[in-house]
Amino acid sequence: MIRPRRSGDLDACIALLQEVYRGDRYPVRWPDDPARWLAGRDALAAWVSESDGVLDGHLSLHGTDASRARPSWLEALAVPADRIAVVSRFFVAQAARRQGVGSALMRAAEDHAAGHELRLALDVADHNLDAIAFYERCGWQRVGTATLTLDVGTFPLVVYVLPSRG
Repeated sequence: MIRPRRSGDLDACIALLQEVYRGDRYPVRWPDDPARWLAGRDALAAWVSESDGVLDGHLSLHGTDASRARPSWLEALAVPADRIAVVSRFFVAQAARRQGVGSALMRAAEDHAAGHELRLALDVADHNLDAIAFYERCGWQRVGTATLTLDVGTFPLVVYVLPSRG
């Protein structure tokens, strides 16, 4: 079942994120304050997947602006930065993968974006091959690369947009 994330979900989301971090190195750096990281700045909406009372997936959308939007997003989507929603904090439990959880979360994000006249974009660490394969199966278009610079190093990213469905 996909539903909006509630504040009471944060502990379960953090536990799930720890599992994903150990297996996938996502996020590339463990956040100092995981609850604050999950909430993120400019959050537009967030959803969780719940199966038999256990959270097994999470996805959120975040706004961007001209100073933070990837140039390749702006070029590929040809919309102002404030009309772009960034898929973020997207993770699924290892045991729930290939069972439709990620696809269902993504549909929630796509429906929200369509209802708010937003276009979707994302970036993903280039070592996360399973995520890259998922996005490409879902029809996302690779539009470039970027680099994430953190205090622990730099990480190459692959940059995507979701083409218009209409």
